[in-house]
Amino acid sequence: MFTIISYFGLLISALLLAIVLFVGLSKIELI
Repeated sequence: MFTIISYFGLLISALLLAIVLFVGLSKIELI
């Protein structure tokens, strides 16, 4: 149970990090 929750937490954090990096790169390209 706890391993599943921690796994989803890690997956969500990785997804958020990927989105932030993608937005940052797109902003750099726009400048």
